Amino acid sequence: MVAIADTSNPQNQNRRDYSSFPLAGPGSSSGGGGRREEEGEEESRGRRGVGNNILAGFNTRTLAQSLDVELETARRLQQNQHSRFFARVERGRRLSLPAPRSRSRSPYAGRQRQWGREDSAENGVEELVCPMRVKHNADNPEDADVYVRDGGRMNIGNRYKLPALKYLGLGAERVILRPRASFVPSWRMNAHAIMYVTRGEGRIEVVGDEGRSVFDGRVKEGQFIVIPQFYAVVKQAGEDGLEYITFTTSDNSYRSTLAGRQSVLKAMPEEVLRAAYRIDQNEARQVMRNREHDTLILPPSSSLSGSGRYNQDQQQNVTSLLVQVA
Repeated sequence: MVAIADTSNPQNQNRRDYSSFPLAGPGSSSGGGGRREEEGEEESRGRRGVGNNILAGFNTRTLAQSLDVELETARRLQQNQHSRFFARVERGRRLSLPAPRSRSRSPYAGRQRQWGREDSAENGVEELVCPMRVKHNADNPEDADVYVRDGGRMNIGNRYKLPALKYLGLGAERVILRPRASFVPSWRMNAHAIMYVTRGEGRIEVVGDEGRSVFDGRVKEGQFIVIPQFYAVVKQAGEDGLEYITFTTSDNSYRSTLAGRQSVLKAMPEEVLRAAYRIDQNEARQVMRNREHDTLILPPSSSLSGSGRYNQDQQQNVTSLLVQVA
């Protein structure tokens, strides 16, 4: 197998030397676990070590809440791998890949920027008229792009709502999380982000390459935090909720998630997930399906039940993803 990484891609806003951000890999004392042990925080944080994968950098309980799985399953996702690059499939088991699906045409297919390319479907009127609009209300509930009952909402400000942003290469997101709600673990593929807290308080975890926890603490009104491109982050609101605005260095930033209906783990073939994390079939299906009806914002979950799973009625929260209006 030969793989090529183009570090000069215009979407790469990090340094030009190559860095990997693996989703699976073995434990490693160089990843930050030694520091946790020296500070005596390992047990109090519900974490047994840090390994060479993004999942290992999160607090174990936080990961379990985000994926809606048992604590032991979350620990196995973090620490149960032996090889960083290869996963051995059980003898006699064949890898079954999902059948290719026809791609439905998005209403924005003609407008969205391809990786490293400018739009090819401008109609001329946009260039003349739309850039004159330089003001947009990102705090309008009726214009929310994501709304979750008991969870909160998110308003996105990008080049489709405010075309002038494409000349600046900037974007913004206004997020309101209700008390004890959370934003799914995710990372941006083509932008850095600056998050500024406008009201309330909450806990933020940021994980860098090779499972290094670069920030794990509480933030409150008036504070901001910088989240580099490809760094995974999870946000949990406190008892008074958490409201913030995030400025991005792209006019149309892309996000990958570790939980929810668009999770990268959900998109993996089940056999790959089982082999990569050395988990059984039931655990793999929990990881893939327990959050399949949730979007980017997760409503508050009740305490862990006796079996370690969260109450199933939490999965029945009505969520709606509103179609983004250009």
